[in-house]
Amino acid sequence: MKKAVDFHREGYNCAEAVIKAANEKFNLDIPVNLGSAFGGGMAVGSTCGAVTAAAVVLGYLKGRKDASERNEARTPMREIMKNVKESYGTDNCIQLKKNGVSCDEIIDYIDNLLENVVK
Repeated sequence: MKKAVDFHREGYNCAEAVIKAANEKFNLDIPVNLGSAFGGGMAVGSTCGAVTAAAVVLGYLKGRKDASERNEARTPMREIMKNVKESYGTDNCIQLKKNGVSCDEIIDYIDNLLENVVK
């Protein structure tokens, strides 16, 4: 089974790679193109595409279908954000790169975090 970093190396952006790997790992069918605009920190170096893709995956897996349901996606997303900020100090794409964090590194980190919070 391929990891998200493998898909990134094939040419998918950070967000697309995380979604594609999640589809394979969790037997999902999230359209990969949902991540296309998130790459490069939403194309402007803002929130990391891998992080935003984690939100897409968690929304798909644990999100609610109507307002009467409890939103189960928030707790695991909060955990991912906490871990990213503790490990890297930021979730900002430009800042991550300035700090020497490669796309492959953060993609792999998010890929592993998703595995842990989805279980």
